Amino acid sequence: MQKVTFQNGVILLMSENTNGFRGRECEISLTIKAGHQNTPLGLAAVYEGIVAKQAMDGVEAVYGGNITSFYTGGSVKELPAALKKLWVACNTPTIDDETVRASVDDIVRHTRDLAAVPDRQTRLAYKHTAFQQNQIVWNSEEYINRVKAISVEDVQDYINTYYVGSNIILGYSGPEHAFEKVEKLARKLFANLPTGKPSKLNKLDYTGGYQQLNGNGVFFIARLGWVVTDIDSFTKTNVLMNVLDARLERELAPLGVTREIKIAGYFGIRTLRVSITATDKEAARKGLDILCANISKLKHKDVSDRRLETSKSRTYNGNLAVAENNVLPRSVHAAWLELKGQSFDRDCFISKVYATTAEDIRDQAEAIFSGKITIVLYGLDTTEEELLTKMQ
Repeated sequence: MQKVTFQNGVILLMSENTNGFRGRECEISLTIKAGHQNTPLGLAAVYEGIVAKQAMDGVEAVYGGNITSFYTGGSVKELPAALKKLWVACNTPTIDDETVRASVDDIVRHTRDLAAVPDRQTRLAYKHTAFQQNQIVWNSEEYINRVKAISVEDVQDYINTYYVGSNIILGYSGPEHAFEKVEKLARKLFANLPTGKPSKLNKLDYTGGYQQLNGNGVFFIARLGWVVTDIDSFTKTNVLMNVLDARLERELAPLGVTREIKIAGYFGIRTLRVSITATDKEAARKGLDILCANISKLKHKDVSDRRLETSKSRTYNGNLAVAENNVLPRSVHAAWLELKGQSFDRDCFISKVYATTAEDIRDQAEAIFSGKITIVLYGLDTTEEELLTKMQ
């Protein structure tokens, strides 16, 4: 990883990646220290909607509460165009009443359309439950009213405040021979931005918690989560996730229960979130019992040699990767770690995969699953105490 800091505060992170990015030779990203959590409600969403409409093909976004990243990719020859896309999309979009109203209308329609979708409801409930002491309460109509009140001046102030050198991290991941070219191009576009005032990353505390949603009688969902931001070794966590995923795949399939194991990022805090979904209530209950039993098993019993080797192989090949592209694009991941004062060394990550032992997995499970838990149930009536007992 190579880090360059421009005089105006812009940070450029460049890492070698010979594996490409979604079929493209390299990726480039722009990250700012601003988002939904440290700006007026709905403002970041309106701006992101404007960028999405005006950006050239290939620019995508990922949000982390008080962090927003835009990224794209292509060949090394396309780097000038890729960086220009990010510059145009994020610094010089057309901001007028028509574009703002169009973005607002999209958000309002999207919010109302998804308000009753079980997956959407449980994801929002999971986020807000996990940070309940900060009194984050989701109210669709309140959110819609706030969004409707956003003006052209509000969006322009957002850009002027946050798109300044001291708030920007540029990221590149691709062939090392392009480092010099990337730095030259980045300086040409971004070194003349005003330094501005660095924004603070407002910190929320993970509290865990329990919430039941009534459900619609058609879907039954359980989402359980544990904070892993400060858990030592993403590598061991990644192998652990693959062990759990393989066991759940085998045991839940006969019940018709689907599962999802992923790292969910909110406000710079990452949680290991395990979800199960079923269309039969009894199957969902059995699936939840199986999940609890496997969590207990991981804490108290060593994984078999065969399961461990298979899980390490899946980790090496990117399955459920904590630090690879199917969680965050690599350049974005590097930027987010930089904001937390950390760094990512892929070679170190890979070497640790094969050094992971059964004892490491058991210790990692104890470290993660003994922490505060977030539980959200949709259409299920199991109590928090019952679930905790089953996980002992």
